[in-house]
Parts: sequence; C-alpha cells; structure tokens
Amino acid sequence: MARWLVEIQGDAFDVEEFPFWFPSGDAHAAAENGKVFLVGDIFDSITEASDVYEIAAQLMDEYFAIIGLLQPGLRKPTVGMVFREDDDGSRQGFALLSGVAAGRSKVHGTLSVAGGQEQETRQTQAQELLAASRSDRRLQVAVSLISISGATWPHLYRCLEEIEYYLGKKVSDAGLCSNNQRERFTRTANSAEVSGRDSRHRLGKFDPPNDPMSISEARAFVSQTLIATLRAVAKSQSSGGNAV
Repeated sequence: MARWLVEIQGDAFDVEEFPFWFPSGDAHAAAENGKVFLVGDIFDSITEASDVYEIAAQLMDEYFAIIGLLQPGLRKPTVGMVFREDDDGSRQGFALLSGVAAGRSKVHGTLSVAGGQEQETRQTQAQELLAASRSDRRLQVAVSLISISGATWPHLYRCLEEIEYYLGKKVSDAGLCSNNQRERFTRTANSAEVSGRDSRHRLGKFDPPNDPMSISEARAFVSQTLIATLRAVAKSQSSGGNAV
C-alpha cells in the first residue's frame, strides 16, 4: 500500500526515543533498517511532499516536547528526507531541508513496532500526555514553553501561569506541590537579585527567598508540575471524570 515516510534525523541516542514513546497511532514512529521514520494515516490524504514535511515538523515539535518532559537532556532531532513509497515498495525521496546529525557514543537498542500487537493496544505514557496536552490550548502552550532549549525564568513563570489558569487555582492548592515550593519558585523568578537579567521585575522590587531556586531546580519544578497536571487530565479522560 502506498504511503509517506518522513525520516527523523539525529543521534540514535535521541531518535530511538520516538518509536519507544510513540509506537502507534495516526502518526507514529517506526524503525526500519537502522533508521526511524514518522508514518501513519495522518499523511494518507496528502499529495505534496512539502505538505507532508510541514505536518511532520509540527508533529516533531509536539512529540519532542512531551518526550523531553519524560526524558530530560535529549537533543531535538530534525525532520529529514520525505519518501513516497509506491504499492510495489519502490521509494522516491524528496530532500526539502537537510539535517545534520551530531555524533555521540551511546546508542540504545532500536525499537520497532513491526508485529508489536501488544504495543498497539496500549498507549505509552507519552501518548497519554500528548492527548492530555491537546485537550486545552493552555496546556499546549505550557508544554511548548517548557520544551524551549535554555528556557529562562520568564518562560518558566509563563508556563506555571498557563497551568494555573487551566486548573483555576494555584498548583499548591491543587495538591501538586507544597506552598513552600511554589513560593520559592515565584519569589526567585521575581527577584532580580537572584534571577538577574531574566528577572520578571526590576532590582529591589521583590525580596528573594532565603533559599532561592537555581534555574535547573526551577525547570525541574515546573516540569514535574506540568507532568502531574497532564497525568491528572489523562486519568480524567480515561475515566470520564474531572481533572485536578
């Protein structure tokens, strides 16, 4: 059966996460002969390779944002060649934008969905979180903010604001963290004496906490809060109940 395939380019260390977390669905990742491709029914009605590429790029952004929450420290792969496979198995490649793969030594075993019936009947955690994020624009924005490489204090604070607006309450009131954790984060983000030029306010406007967060602690705090929110949404979706 004719189909489109879009290569995911990058280090195997990073690329192999896609078939692990997104092995099935309308758009999923499949390993084949040492390479990984985005494939699926979502591309079936498309006739132009350029349109396939654009959709694949959007999916890559979404998928990597979720994967980055579950597996921090990865480098985002790029969208590579687009291939059109005919009914006889022959393929034509379209090089719409070249990607460059960097080298690292560690390589995980490549996973394949071929014959994986059990994988296809059960969603991975990443698939559940992605569906949860797609349920509300604020959650989508929160995921996109936390996935920014080198996210600064304003990005993280905005992410928290989107989460809390969705919840209709502070994350501490929702039981996702303690009052002290949330206060440490907000006071650090608001204090120019601690967060420097990325502070949300001028010097002297807010007193820093006695134990300010580092940017890495802040990123972990917001990530964990977002994951907890998405898990609650996913649980409510499966049970038909209400989120946090």
